[in-house]
Amino acid sequence: MYKLLKAGFFRLKKDIIFWLFIFITVVIAVFTLFTHEKDIVLDTIIDNFIMYIGLFIGIFVSIFVGKEYSEGIIRNKIIVRT
Repeated sequence: MYKLLKAGFFRLKKDIIFWLFIFITVVIAVFTLFTHEKDIVLDTIIDNFIMYIGLFIGIFVSIFVGKEYSEGIIRNKIIVRT
């Protein structure tokens, strides 16, 4: 199982979509902080930011699982585990 996780993280490290989503998330976090410059209320900032994080996680997971399914990686993992 450790080898499967290590291989998955290695593929993720090379994936440009992963780094694109990380960059977009950081940019939106900084933008959210600067737009709430006058009234720094942590609850409001977190509420606005959680909406974007949920959206990005949903998009990324669907792309990642779809890519792994189309390449047959999930099938190979199930066969190895049984």
